[in-house]
Amino acid sequence: MSKRVLITGGNSGIGFCTAEQLAGRGAEVILACRDQTKGQAAVAKIKNAHPQAKVRLFALDLADLEQVRDCAAELYQELGHIDVLINNAGVVPTQQEFTKDGYEMQFGVNYLAPVLFTHLMLPLLQKGTQPRILHLASVAHWLGRINKKTWKGRKPYLVMDAYGQSKLANILFSNVLADRLKDTDITSNALHPGGVDTPIFRHVPSAVMALIRPTLTTPEKAASLPVSLALDEQYAQISGEYFANHKPALRSPRARNSNLADELYYDTMAELNMPAL
Repeated sequence: MSKRVLITGGNSGIGFCTAEQLAGRGAEVILACRDQTKGQAAVAKIKNAHPQAKVRLFALDLADLEQVRDCAAELYQELGHIDVLINNAGVVPTQQEFTKDGYEMQFGVNYLAPVLFTHLMLPLLQKGTQPRILHLASVAHWLGRINKKTWKGRKPYLVMDAYGQSKLANILFSNVLADRLKDTDITSNALHPGGVDTPIFRHVPSAVMALIRPTLTTPEKAASLPVSLALDEQYAQISGEYFANHKPALRSPRARNSNLADELYYDTMAELNMPAL
């Protein structure tokens, strides 16, 4: 039986390559994308490469919490279950931007909205087979500090501080989910796909990119990790891990701090006005 995999931001970069490779392995792929034109193009590319693939597209704007709820409601109407949720979508604006709800863009899009979306998808995952949740984090989480005072904006805005916080928060949330879902069949793991040359760098100055690009891998190679974690039997019972290079990797001390994880989780649930698991 083929897996049904829901991936956010699957229209470009790692997300698209992940979606295409999942389809190539026979999975049914559900794309949840902000840009519907790019999303439709991604669906067409995947079906062109894999004519038998089942691929569907839904509108999801992680910069608008109301739209996140609307997308979840539509998914409930259309889908009876999902087997895997891959929280892939992310942004790295070099100038400070804000979500519709007033949050600093990286905190809102990379962390807060995925937390909401994940909670809303849990009933569909509970009906899945060997259900798994994957969170795309980054080695940049080592730079991260959780600072509640920055969630609605930073002065000064330091792009990597904001990015590091969001990626640290991704891992802490994955850890909390793994703990709180341990009596269910749902697993939760985070991963660093590698330094990847994707559109996420579109705001980085060209001179800086000239230095960074030689150290980057390709989206195609990076996608192999989330695809394996999503589909391979060897990962079916593993939960609460952080992977890089297809094996468990070292997390920063903050990313291993269970008290920090719980504190962030309860603060996040308060921001979202939702009950904790």
